[in-house]
Amino acid sequence: MLRKAKNIVLVFSVLFALYVSADDVVKNSKVKHTTQLGMPAPMAYQVTEGKLNTPQTLRRTAANGMTADFSVQGATSSVDVWSENFDSDERDAKGNLILSGWTLDQGEGNVVTFTKEKKDFNTINENDVYSLHIDGPYQAYKRTKASATSSAVSVPANGQLHAYIRMSPTWNKYVTLAIQVSTDDFETQTEVWNSKEVTEGSARWIAVDADLSAFVGKQIKIRLFWGPGTDDTFNTGGYMGDFYVDGLSVTGVQSVDQISVMAGDVIQFVDLTTGGEPTSWQWSFPGGTPSSSTEQSPTVYYTAGGTYDVTLRVTNADGSDEVTKTAFVSVEAEAPQCGVQFPADFRTMEQPRMRMVAPLAPVEYKDASEGFPTDFTWAMYTPYDLAKAEGLFTPNDIYTTQDVTYNHNTLGKCYVLHTSQNSEGYTFVDDSVQVQFGGFVSNFQPKDSYQTNFVDGELTLPGANKMGITAWAERISKPSVPVVLEGMYVAFTKASAEELVDQISPVTFYLYTSENGLPGQPIEMLDSWTLSELNYAMNTNNGFVTIELGRRIIIDQEVFLVIGGIPEKNDQLECAIGMAPMRDYGNTAFMLNKGTWRPFTGFFQPAPGGQTSLSVFPYFNHSVLIPAQVSDQGAITMGSNVTEVGPQAGTTNVPVFANLGIYKYLGTNANWCRILGTPGEYTVDSVKVEFDALPDGIDQREAVISVTDSIQTLDLIVRQDRSISTPIQMISTTNNPVTIEHFDLQGRRINAMRQPRGIIIERRNGQVRKVMGK
Repeated sequence: MLRKAKNIVLVFSVLFALYVSADDVVKNSKVKHTTQLGMPAPMAYQVTEGKLNTPQTLRRTAANGMTADFSVQGATSSVDVWSENFDSDERDAKGNLILSGWTLDQGEGNVVTFTKEKKDFNTINENDVYSLHIDGPYQAYKRTKASATSSAVSVPANGQLHAYIRMSPTWNKYVTLAIQVSTDDFETQTEVWNSKEVTEGSARWIAVDADLSAFVGKQIKIRLFWGPGTDDTFNTGGYMGDFYVDGLSVTGVQSVDQISVMAGDVIQFVDLTTGGEPTSWQWSFPGGTPSSSTEQSPTVYYTAGGTYDVTLRVTNADGSDEVTKTAFVSVEAEAPQCGVQFPADFRTMEQPRMRMVAPLAPVEYKDASEGFPTDFTWAMYTPYDLAKAEGLFTPNDIYTTQDVTYNHNTLGKCYVLHTSQNSEGYTFVDDSVQVQFGGFVSNFQPKDSYQTNFVDGELTLPGANKMGITAWAERISKPSVPVVLEGMYVAFTKASAEELVDQISPVTFYLYTSENGLPGQPIEMLDSWTLSELNYAMNTNNGFVTIELGRRIIIDQEVFLVIGGIPEKNDQLECAIGMAPMRDYGNTAFMLNKGTWRPFTGFFQPAPGGQTSLSVFPYFNHSVLIPAQVSDQGAITMGSNVTEVGPQAGTTNVPVFANLGIYKYLGTNANWCRILGTPGEYTVDSVKVEFDALPDGIDQREAVISVTDSIQTLDLIVRQDRSISTPIQMISTTNNPVTIEHFDLQGRRINAMRQPRGIIIERRNGQVRKVMGK
């Protein structure tokens, strides 16, 4: 966005100077290499031989010959004890390539073939020539089990098995490939990897790394097992699929002087102590997370750039030994990638489809940056703030906390600018939200157009299908404050059937809880439509189905709308829900595939593609219940929830704003303080409170008065203090005069001598409402 963004960035550049030098600030152009703050993900790291610094090894005297040493699991710290790349050019008498060193079982009828062929593994290993191709029958009645078994391999300390498998997750329902190991010629075996672990993406090479610590010091054989697919409930065998295998190896670990990692990379340390068997380990990782460990093989990561020492002390009954490797870990850090977790993710149904948040009430903005930021800045401002600024624009509301709780006091658009930084530089997010009490919402992104469906022989996406998908779901994020679900539209693009049983089949609309980001348990059924009724909606209302609610439904957590009951696809039946075009971000659509809920991501397109949103449009009303402060112009903001009164008996008015109206006064927790009257009909209600005199010998006391809009409860504190001498309204039997003031919709006071016309704001003894002027 253009606006005055350059001026804003200039202002924030000045603010950043409070934290970092000018040289640091210009580093924001660096390529990002980040992990989630506090949640590092395993990543590849490079092992070097003391090139970044001059590492040293400091050692204490060994105890009875026990010598402490350590290294890490990594590419160049590993030592191959066995490898198989299938590149041998050995051939038989007919000139066919031979697979030597392996025992083959080609299954019943010898229908599974094991051949060496050229494939694209040279994109991983440029010197590669051949890969092992495992191919089977394409007829279901020929499905079988087959295997290729290696010769014996000795497993070293810290042993690992590595391999690359080229596969497509699509084949898993027909055939799977497993890697098994055995110490007894497969009388028993352990499965260390299975292709069904790969569920997303297109055909590609998959790296396999398996721990062999359970087999250290033993002889094992490795088996590539062609087996039944996930749809094979009878465990018969596999068919209609193929796999390529390359880069097989069994490795150990050697000692190194220094490693180079990126901030956030997880490092797997390994104990290489010789000359004795330690019974305890004490690691020290200054600057690392964690900074110490007593595990034999701990994992550690670092969040800031620099070089770091590592110390290991090992102990047994004969004594202990200690080794320190200075500058062992060299860490390179980068500028963080700024991110924001907004108070709510759903957006207004109308363009420009901004996230909708509640006005007046406190809502939470959380930092979601990656890459270990250390400092943060937030700015909130409206188009009006921007328009009235002259010259360099500086927002009034600026915060320097990691997260911020903010009250939006102006309806309409509000800009949100968030910056995160560390010693390497900064990045920022410049976005906006729509502040309003209620309206239709959706998960469509601002650039989304309205797409009908993807159709092939087995599927109308999302809708009727032959793939075992029995329900569809749309995620609805937690709102910024509790909301009332007043109604909902769901758009269908296809709904027709010729068979009567299909025409009367009920399509159901349920509200589900959210469990670990997936649909959990049903909350209640909202509505149901038959296929013939959906067809009527297609012809009369452009496919928009109105979900009729039997009661007012309160939502204060993430939920899912689940659409089920769509009949299985056939030549005479079509049923489909509208959706957004597939994209590589922002997925909110889910499917129940063979009894398991999963997101669209990576299912119909290679990940991160295949993400979308369903055409589900709820109507929400925010529940805003706050202590109110009303200005002379009638402007409402959030006030304090504490009202202070003096020691004398009397009454006081406590202003409360309730967008949905106060449903009930719940009373107080003290008999010396009472609520008078009943709730009014206004969104701003003055709760009249009567209180007794403060007893002698007591300097201060508090009472809690509670009101509710039937969705939330607001607790207000009345604090009576002997030191307060401000005038109060004494209890009186006479009627107080009524004060009436009028304001136009821009908050300008209307002269009492004028006859107001149209819709105006009336303030009557502190109570505010909209009225029609005469």
